[in-house]
Amino acid sequence: MLSAYSAKRAFGLTMTELMIVLALSSIVLAIGAPAMGQWVRSIEVRSSAASLIAALHAARSEALTRNTTIRLQLPDVLGRPGWQLSCVQTSARCPALIRQQAIDTSTAVRWGATSLAQMPSFDKPIAAGNALPASIRFDASGAVPGIAMGDDIARIDITHSGGNNDQRMVVLIAPQGMVRLCQPTVSAGHPQHCH
Repeated sequence: MLSAYSAKRAFGLTMTELMIVLALSSIVLAIGAPAMGQWVRSIEVRSSAASLIAALHAARSEALTRNTTIRLQLPDVLGRPGWQLSCVQTSARCPALIRQQAIDTSTAVRWGATSLAQMPSFDKPIAAGNALPASIRFDASGAVPGIAMGDDIARIDITHSGGNNDQRMVVLIAPQGMVRLCQPTVSAGHPQHCH
């Protein structure tokens, strides 16, 4: 049979046990906090890249559906995410503004762009806001002829200003209108490798 003292002890923690748990929790948090911050930055960069890809696909789809040239404008000179989708030649069937995503002033994610002729190697990141404001024009067949002529941008780097470029994603736009997302830090055999 348990004594009165041992029965009370079975229901709680001593101060020493509580201090050990707090010390171990502090150590685990101190080790894990930087990794958590890197993970959050990675999620923000990937989310912004997915939003940009969706906007590019929407622009191409609108061009094919409306049988006219559609412009996707990246308007912020600082490279903050945001875009406007519009018709190059406005009419009753094709308005000046089809849809837009307002510039996100609260995020640390930044975009930088370049044309095909000035595109650096993939190991060199494009600076935030480079070549912005800029646009991509999809013609009625879904192609982007302005890329080959140097009028439209062909590459957009998405980075996080709160860290180094290990969280960088790259969006490539081909003259045929195809869009590809790649990650410069993965190995050559990986499907998302930039080449």
